Amino acid sequence: MNVHFPQDEISRAEAYNIVNANEQYIVPTSGDPIRGLIQDHVVSATLLTKRDTFLTKDDYQHLVYSACVSTTPPVFQRAKSCPKIGIVKDDYSFLSLPPAIWKPQPLWTGKQVITTVLNYVTKGHPPFTMKKAGKVPGDYWGKSSGELKAVIQNNELICGVIDKAQFGKYGLVHTVQELYGAGTAGHLLSVFSRLFTGYLQMHGFTCGVADLLLVPQAEDDREKKLEKSETLGDSVHSQFIGADGDQREFEGMEEDIEKHLRSKGEVASSRLDRLMSSALNRLTSDVNNGLFPKGLLKPFPSNCLSLMTMTGAKGGLVNFTQISSLLGQQELEGKRVPRMVSGKTLPCFPPWDSRARAGGFIGDRFLTGLRPQEYYFHCMAGRDGLVDTAIKTSRSGYLQRCLIKNLECLKVHYDYTVRDSDGSVIQFTYGEDGLDVMKTSCLTEFKVLAANRELVSQKLGESKFMETNCQYSNYSNKERPLNGYMEELPEAFENKLQTFFNGLSKQKRKSLKLRKQSRFLNLMRLKYISSLAQPGESVGVIAGQSIGEPS
Repeated sequence: MNVHFPQDEISRAEAYNIVNANEQYIVPTSGDPIRGLIQDHVVSATLLTKRDTFLTKDDYQHLVYSACVSTTPPVFQRAKSCPKIGIVKDDYSFLSLPPAIWKPQPLWTGKQVITTVLNYVTKGHPPFTMKKAGKVPGDYWGKSSGELKAVIQNNELICGVIDKAQFGKYGLVHTVQELYGAGTAGHLLSVFSRLFTGYLQMHGFTCGVADLLLVPQAEDDREKKLEKSETLGDSVHSQFIGADGDQREFEGMEEDIEKHLRSKGEVASSRLDRLMSSALNRLTSDVNNGLFPKGLLKPFPSNCLSLMTMTGAKGGLVNFTQISSLLGQQELEGKRVPRMVSGKTLPCFPPWDSRARAGGFIGDRFLTGLRPQEYYFHCMAGRDGLVDTAIKTSRSGYLQRCLIKNLECLKVHYDYTVRDSDGSVIQFTYGEDGLDVMKTSCLTEFKVLAANRELVSQKLGESKFMETNCQYSNYSNKERPLNGYMEELPEAFENKLQTFFNGLSKQKRKSLKLRKQSRFLNLMRLKYISSLAQPGESVGVIAGQSIGEPS
């Protein structure tokens, strides 16, 4: 195969089905989505879809047009009879929504922009329904805000925001991929990309020093709590040597600590590290819980750094706490900073020092700077991570190569068995259930499948399936064979399906239009058959990559 131009039908098929990025939405190792929007797009999506975002008619139409109409293909075509008239292609026509607010001026919400886009992307197909909890914790938006869960009913975004969770497993894009196919999901990502880029250019997004600051009351509380770390080390070490810390002289305790650690060696050192880490982690959590989100000078979502970390755009709460709160306990290979033979962790500390600071606990933060000792401990932890990564790379690379070279001949055959190059049976059914991981991510999401039964039926071709299987019409569901080689559904899958159906109330069944249980069971049966691994699938290579890649 020529890299730039496929020169035969096999290469052409590979380009369509393997090289094509839209077809690689799901990871073969775990079934999780791998494609999605990141960083600025996630921030822009959250800003656009939060409740207090309102747009004028010009802004609304500009965003929808710039998102839905690609600049690559020609938008207008000239009419032959009248060259001055331009005709808009039907592919780029979309239906705008009425404004959410009419007086004193017409205003559209950001959620309506998403609704318009979804109507455009799924044009010609039935609308879909889904629910997915957001990435942002409840105490940031407020429990009564209605933004904790994204709810889409018949393509309309009713409540919730678009954040990182909607680009992850069972999110908005994943649901579209499952119900409409990979091409539609790829198109949706392209449209979202243009939309969120356009809105961010309108709105802007900049992190400043004010985003890092705390209110004075929170600052005082932080300092008071961190003062406890000065005495926390003494109390934990007293517990370690089995003494009453309040009545113990510090010099005598140092000698006892040395005696315990030298006599019992690694076991005693590990126990002391566990005790100290546990106590300090509780202190760190207590400090951070008091600061985020209520202790910030600029509250969420106007705080840009908080918005960025909480929505999953970039970084996390750990990064925010290290900037504004404290760095916490530094660990090397899962332990605290080791002592030298002299009993010191650094030359500037006394031997067998029981203070938390001497063991690698950093109560400072990046906002106000680190002291030299804390900076050194932090560099030690960073160096340890780099070295660990460098060593792991060579080992895991060779491990993965060995696995793949030994498993590359395994593939699924036409009787759904896994065999090697000489035809020896390795497994009678691939993975004990015969399912392809890339097709099973939503197999047990019965709520989504039931709410979008029409779409699932249309995608799987249920009507054709029922026609071709009319020979089994006299059989019950359990007696009807799945195909020539598999007789029945796995018991665990059937039990889950039955539990789901039995748990629905009459009102819920009516709303989902699930009056006949047999109809839904047949659809799930078809869904299961459609999720089987295809003959010829190189399952050995996938297994080798699945084991080698995470390490």
